Amino acid sequence: MTRATQSPTQPETGARAARRTSSPSSGFNLRSNALTLRQMRYFARVVEAGNITRAATSLRIAQPALSLSIRQLEALFGTPLLRRHARGVELTPAGELLYRRIQVINDLLEQTIKEVAALGGETTQFLTFGMPPSLVLLVGTQAVLNASKTLSDFSFSLREDPSFVLVDAIAARELDLAFAYSAADQPGVRLEPVMHEDLLLVTHPDQAKQGDTIRLDEALGYTFAFGGPRDAGRSTMEQAVLERGLTIEITYEMRSIAGIREIMMQGLAASVLPYGAVAKELKEGTLAARRIVDPVLTQTMSIVRPAKGLELSPVHEARVRDYLMDLIDLIVERQPGLARRLV
Repeated sequence: MTRATQSPTQPETGARAARRTSSPSSGFNLRSNALTLRQMRYFARVVEAGNITRAATSLRIAQPALSLSIRQLEALFGTPLLRRHARGVELTPAGELLYRRIQVINDLLEQTIKEVAALGGETTQFLTFGMPPSLVLLVGTQAVLNASKTLSDFSFSLREDPSFVLVDAIAARELDLAFAYSAADQPGVRLEPVMHEDLLLVTHPDQAKQGDTIRLDEALGYTFAFGGPRDAGRSTMEQAVLERGLTIEITYEMRSIAGIREIMMQGLAASVLPYGAVAKELKEGTLAARRIVDPVLTQTMSIVRPAKGLELSPVHEARVRDYLMDLIDLIVERQPGLARRLV
């Protein structure tokens, strides 16, 4: 018995021909060019940051890895999505279309998660909350304990990061809420200033002069250790110095409060920090602090939310609000004379 075969010269028709024309060689094929949620999240973060390096910092990945992800995305679509220039990046028409569609996909995905959970009978509300390291040191434990009582039917998670990273995470919709210092307006976030907090000049005890205060021009006689350029305390100090035509010597740059504390405890440099960052060391006497005056250096803490806000029932919204206000009261209470509520 023989099996019928088709002559190579005979035209193919029907489903077999359709399968051949949809082969990968004819163009984009979703099965062989999988577009991942991670790639979409990375691309959106670059667009919102306007700069690949800043986006990599907020995503906590290496800048070359993020650049490679964007190149792979452009290769997948076969067209440039970003224009690179000295100031950062801007969208091409194709990139604009992709970014708009990613926003739609994210919204649809969030809605799908909620609807599927509701069908399963689960009503747990998720809440991810961020605070900078100084506040985690000051009230972090109490923040978690209070959440377990006040927000008992929420699945609560606390994240610690510098203020600028938390704001970027809110814009990328990786966080629901955050307390952040010196937060700047940007697309995708909503700010509510709630507290003013005075900053301190912190030094080794042997380097501290007498008195509870020190003028800004006197403070500039020290060498300094600071976080990166987007660090809230550093930004406040540099702005005050710039406005008065003065100069500041930054000898050490470390993106770690623990590292900066160690440098100060060795007497190598001073820093400008909120009280919470060094409260334990001040009580133990291993560091000394004075309030900076003339001018007073003050930073503003804001509640930061996604621009679209959380989809909470009025009851849940009120409970979250009460939780945040109670936490702000505790922050003010633990910094007598240094912090003031605005709401």
